[in-house]
Amino acid sequence: MGNWIKNELCELNEENLNLLFDFKIPGIIVENFLSKEICEVVAERLKAESFAGYEHLKDIPVNHIGVCHNQWAHDPKSVYFEKIRAARKTVQDMYRGLDIDPVQMVIEAIEKKANRASGLFYEPKFGEYFAGAFRSFKGHGKLHADHAPSHIKQDWAVTEITRQLTWNIYYCVNEIDGELIIYDTIHTDENDKMKVPGDYYFPYEVLEREDHLKTSPKVGDLIIFNTQNFHEILGRKDQSRISQTSFMGLQKDGSLNLWS
Repeated sequence: MGNWIKNELCELNEENLNLLFDFKIPGIIVENFLSKEICEVVAERLKAESFAGYEHLKDIPVNHIGVCHNQWAHDPKSVYFEKIRAARKTVQDMYRGLDIDPVQMVIEAIEKKANRASGLFYEPKFGEYFAGAFRSFKGHGKLHADHAPSHIKQDWAVTEITRQLTWNIYYCVNEIDGELIIYDTIHTDENDKMKVPGDYYFPYEVLEREDHLKTSPKVGDLIIFNTQNFHEILGRKDQSRISQTSFMGLQKDGSLNLWS
């Protein structure tokens, strides 16, 4: 018997967010979170930019704009935090003249619609984390799970979380074969041993059941899901899917805070 009580993306509210924490639903969606007109402007700006690679991961078909914590999580903390000011400036430039701050909009939506305190993660002695990297997928993002306490061995504020979610706002989507697939199998310390050696992904044998949700994101949608559920992103190398994203960690005080 699976964990999910329904196999669909649900609306953002307090009940559904709690169900997502408990692995009872595959995800949450807010349709048209940003207008298609704004997304088109941002997408054109992003396509003109140079996306950086994830040098710590092998053969992953995704590049990014901003700074991603997991790339620097095993360096001295100052390395990551010294990159944040420039990353924020780059992201702000993508929204010039549009009078929006999607990261703050996500925080406010969680607070208002789900009655959950939210903000940015804070690292003592260093300050607030960066949140809201842009990512460009070209190809297949293989089966994996994301969970900072499992994957990061150094002591960071984000390793003290009890649950980990992610949000994505989509600016450019694959017209063909661009689905996000979320599986009703939860990452654990036990199945982590099945991870492909020296790589980021898992074989399909890690899946405990066939139950899954396959969804095709639409431009402007906000999708939230639990990254401790195994998931993959389908795609073609000749098409790009661009989103803005960050992780969200549930802290012991009940707040849900963001970091990239």
